Amino acid sequence: MSTQAPDQDQAQDAYLDSAELSRWEYVGMASGVLLFVSLFLPWFTTGSNPDSEIASAGIGPNSNATAWQTFRIMDWALLALSFAPFILAWIVARRHKLDWPTGEVTMVTGLIGIFLVLCNGLILGKPDPGIQISLAIGWFLGLLGCIGIFTAGLIRQGENASGKGRKPPGSV
Repeated sequence: MSTQAPDQDQAQDAYLDSAELSRWEYVGMASGVLLFVSLFLPWFTTGSNPDSEIASAGIGPNSNATAWQTFRIMDWALLALSFAPFILAWIVARRHKLDWPTGEVTMVTGLIGIFLVLCNGLILGKPDPGIQISLAIGWFLGLLGCIGIFTAGLIRQGENASGKGRKPPGSV
């Protein structure tokens, strides 16, 4: 015979238990939606200079290019990254037991997203200012979405690890 209250039995038998989700899962999912939406907004704009063109997007002067137009592989990687917080929320709501701190993989995917967006906007291939290609709203929202995914995963795995008293590898 069960010593638990009937509503506790129902919560444990439910396929998904949204009570298990912290606010950080919701922040992560909102960031994932932001990243997803950013892929369809302009990431780059070209100026009036005749040399202002983005060959991979097939656009010339005075135009905008979305992530889907500009990238061939990175857009798909960012799309996959935008689903990471939803997978984390599903894992938490299903009460799955993991071998790693909950949120760690989401944190890592968010960090990969930050790296990809920064590399493809500021670090690699930044044209000469005279070419007049600049970053647009989609790029900034994509970066913000990746930062949100990273932060949500970081704090979630930190909360989980501190509750279990985990120690860093190599410590006594």
